Amino acid sequence: MSEIKQKGSKPAVLFGSKNVTRAGYIEDYIFACEIKGEDHIVYNKPRRPKYHLVIIILSGTMELIVNGEKFRFTKNTYVNLPTWADIYEIGYGKDFHAMATATDKSVVEDIFQNRNPFPPDFKFTIDHGIGGEIMNKKDIDTLHKDISNMIDSLSNRDHHFAEEINYAYFYILLTDMADMVWRKYGKGLPSHHSEMTHSDSILKEFADLLNKNIMEHTDVGYYAEQLCISKQYLSLIIKEKTRVTIGTIIASMRIEVASRLLREPELTIQQIAEKMSFSDQSSFGKFFKKHTGVSPLKYRQTLKKTLLTLRPGE
Repeated sequence: MSEIKQKGSKPAVLFGSKNVTRAGYIEDYIFACEIKGEDHIVYNKPRRPKYHLVIIILSGTMELIVNGEKFRFTKNTYVNLPTWADIYEIGYGKDFHAMATATDKSVVEDIFQNRNPFPPDFKFTIDHGIGGEIMNKKDIDTLHKDISNMIDSLSNRDHHFAEEINYAYFYILLTDMADMVWRKYGKGLPSHHSEMTHSDSILKEFADLLNKNIMEHTDVGYYAEQLCISKQYLSLIIKEKTRVTIGTIIASMRIEVASRLLREPELTIQQIAEKMSFSDQSSFGKFFKKHTGVSPLKYRQTLKKTLLTLRPGE
């Protein structure tokens, strides 16, 4: 099964060209499409999405094997797939109909860092969870409209402010998703005003601790001790809330931090390894390549080429 290779179209990562009925994109920034019909793809090697994926399932079912675990998503579900997810297999049937966006991680990071009305637990789930949230028909129709508007906007290649407009559309999509989750679990109020369950509270405290200590502490035992619970219980809560293991989350956050530091040209790779408490540069390099497929040096070189491409006049 081949992926999209249409002239003037950005690859859709998980969906074959025969299934994509509408699509629009800005190169290396954002992609949106509508998918219909059946397909089944098995990858020879695990496939890690280059972009952060949000899939809204309007009808039918979709089955994924991610990080060695099988997931089945049904009608009226939104699916969140971060860039660290290793995808082994994907399948969907004849009645499958979905809308999807693939967004560069820098867009997601910018929203949460600079335009962030969301509490830490929502950001944490988007960054590190494999979402499969079932919504009512009205909410799914709202998300359908959000992505449909994005496709129409992305198809207008002549607009001078296309990136800004589609950044806004993705921001609207995220805020609508957050609003729906809050109304479902927070009794109609944003989660920072609502009563949280005990497990929600643990997730929030863990997210806060991880953000503050990820440079130095990678041991699950450290975080469990800070929360005054057992390692087993903490691991159980995190898996229940995010559908992935706590070890995967810690590793993905360290990669996120490492990638951000590698974008700072004044820091050497050795200095970054030291900042992140690796025993040496070699250990850091092996860790980074294992989780991204490229060495820190290669990542930095690729980033430099991208920046030069975006700024041809410099």
